[in-house]
Amino acid sequence: MGRAVPRGVGDVLWSAVGVAGAFGGIRLMEALRPPVVAEDAARPTSRPDGVDELTRAYFFSAGAIVASPLVAASVRLPRWSGPAGLAVQAGGIGLRVWAMRTLRGHYARTLRVVDGQPVVRSGPYAAVRHPGYLGVLLLWLGAALTARNALAPVLTTAAVGTAYRHRIEAEEALLRRDLAGYAEYAVTTRRLVPSIR
Repeated sequence: MGRAVPRGVGDVLWSAVGVAGAFGGIRLMEALRPPVVAEDAARPTSRPDGVDELTRAYFFSAGAIVASPLVAASVRLPRWSGPAGLAVQAGGIGLRVWAMRTLRGHYARTLRVVDGQPVVRSGPYAAVRHPGYLGVLLLWLGAALTARNALAPVLTTAAVGTAYRHRIEAEEALLRRDLAGYAEYAVTTRRLVPSIR
């Protein structure tokens, strides 16, 4: 019988798996996005305030939080939180891809509205207005859970949640102004989590 990996070393290994899963998940989501969006990726952001740059900065911050020694020294979660985190990551990837595929040619990484664009109310958009953002939040929450400590999920959710709060506010202002029917849709559909406005 082999020797067990010490808990601290195991936590660092699980953190590395979680961070690799997060960045790998982002790459996978990019590969699975609708092809028409590739043109959109070359466009500069339609917002001059750097919302997209802020979002990227928080993603890298979240990865650093999960891997940092500070997190490894915090209050530990049960060992099963590592595999549970990978499951949460997989669910987040699935939700994001479903959201992108539901929007088809209207999915874009930049903030914009195209003439004739409808308000999509099917698929995950029947439950929440921003299922793609929820998917990425779950991806990073899963990465934090793999660290097997209580501080990582709190810090990571706060960092990524703050980034997306700014992004969602900018996006919703644009959609309410430029997309016919969005304001009515927003009244009947939750923003990010099905039971929380």
